[in-house]
Amino acid sequence: MSIIPIGPLMIRADIVLFLICAAAGLAALRIRLRQEPQREWVLDTFLTALIIGFISWKFGMLLFDPIRTLQHPTSLIYMTGGTRGIWLGCILALLYVGLRWNKSRVNSGLLLKSAMLSAFASGLAGSIFQWLWADGASVTISLFYIVLFGVLLILSWVQFQKPLTHYLTLGLGRNRAVLLLMSALFIWVIYDFASNSASERDAGAPSQGEHADHIIEGLKPGLRAPDVALLNLEGQEVKLSDYRGQTVLLNFWASWCPPCEVEMPYMQDFYDKHQDEDVVILAVNMTHLETNMSEVQAFVEQNGLTFPVLYDRNGENTKSYEVVAYPTTYVISPNGIISERFQGAINEDLMEQAYRKARE
Repeated sequence: MSIIPIGPLMIRADIVLFLICAAAGLAALRIRLRQEPQREWVLDTFLTALIIGFISWKFGMLLFDPIRTLQHPTSLIYMTGGTRGIWLGCILALLYVGLRWNKSRVNSGLLLKSAMLSAFASGLAGSIFQWLWADGASVTISLFYIVLFGVLLILSWVQFQKPLTHYLTLGLGRNRAVLLLMSALFIWVIYDFASNSASERDAGAPSQGEHADHIIEGLKPGLRAPDVALLNLEGQEVKLSDYRGQTVLLNFWASWCPPCEVEMPYMQDFYDKHQDEDVVILAVNMTHLETNMSEVQAFVEQNGLTFPVLYDRNGENTKSYEVVAYPTTYVISPNGIISERFQGAINEDLMEQAYRKARE
């Protein structure tokens, strides 16, 4: 998850991605269904299902974590329901479509074809967005999906007026469609194996125990994290390199930052659960942006932070890590390699996923 700066605004990339995919799917349906008598019914159903899915995903944390959400209502602005919210949104949207179809008994074939067409259009738009944005993602994989969804969209568009059985095979016939699918999966397996092997060779295939100092230093996933040397409240110097062999969540925060305030309880819960498992959180306060130290200390005490809190008094480390959205968290594997970067507040589920990925 990342943040997209639009002027003075910072917008979550996953929300932008959802809106782009939804707009692409809706636009494809509006154009392709223009001659269909049931066009408005399908469009209305599609749009309402999208709204139900989005609300369930965005505000799902009210259901999954009601106590903390009520304690920090602003979390509804900065966070989502995560993976569970996505599943909830999909289930509720499908239930709505099923109930609406059962009530009107509209052409089920038209509904299924419309769903597939919108899915291919959404997939194409989402793949293009990820290719252009590509925040640590594989550009090659994004291009692969652009081609895949582009071909599927064209075929489904051309075959839209055909009977459902013909449409489901994209006009290729059952045997050819199955053969094409098996060939695509085989090509994908070969490509995935070759790309992973190449990545391991390029990175020298460092093990978790190696320092991997031969890997170039940088801020993208797969590169070696620049070292950090900062003082804690007691005036002791703490370095990032002191924690080689441990998974590190390097978190940049400020006491006046609302999403930082939302995120910190999740950080502390994650740390309480995993502090005995070779994982540490280094919370770097952007002290050069603070009004006074008393507010910083009040923030630390209020949230009961027990992990190391460091102070970037001159902003040197904040600048070197190119922190432009608050908070920003770098997940660093035990061998000092950046595994993931998150801009904006993240919850405990995302921390768990990032931790497991960094340990692989």
